[in-house]
Amino acid sequence: MNIARISLTALLAGVLAGCTYTVEADLTADAASPEKTKAPGTFAEPFPDRLFTMDRVSVVPAAGDAVVPDGPHHKAAGRQLTVTYRSGEGPTAGQQVTATGAQAQVSDLKAALDWLTEKAGTPAGARTGWVPVSPGVSPAAAACQNLAEGEGTRCYWVDADTVGFLHMSKEAAPYIPFGKTRLALEDLQEK
Repeated sequence: MNIARISLTALLAGVLAGCTYTVEADLTADAASPEKTKAPGTFAEPFPDRLFTMDRVSVVPAAGDAVVPDGPHHKAAGRQLTVTYRSGEGPTAGQQVTATGAQAQVSDLKAALDWLTEKAGTPAGARTGWVPVSPGVSPAAAACQNLAEGEGTRCYWVDADTVGFLHMSKEAAPYIPFGKTRLALEDLQEK
């Protein structure tokens, strides 16, 4: 896309003289790839290339057990995607985050979260039940559960128009803040 730069002096001179500037931009590049930008608050492509110390390694349609089920208080309104981030070498090696989510119609945040966590249950060997966690920007609700030794942590979140599920490896869970992860995936800003 062409970017027009006008100096402040030229702009002021034009405003004072009553001139208007018309700039034609090449919009064909963006028109050919509509997914180059996304609205904040959406769980859609493009996801960030990096999430903290991890690189994005894949974005695929959610399938099988990875699909977040619809419930009485929420229903997916778009296609569900699964995005995976992984760190390579060095002190953060082994960190991995996999998130599945979709835009959704949500009638009751807390009821939807409670339904999701109840349906998911507590697997044998889990070290905690579902614990409420800070989701980041509100209105939203989230809960996480520490799995058996070596299996990491899993979390569900629900906000005004998104449902999601996140799994963090045991190497990532102690260091990756859930709220900031959700904000990065949905392209939201902290307040």
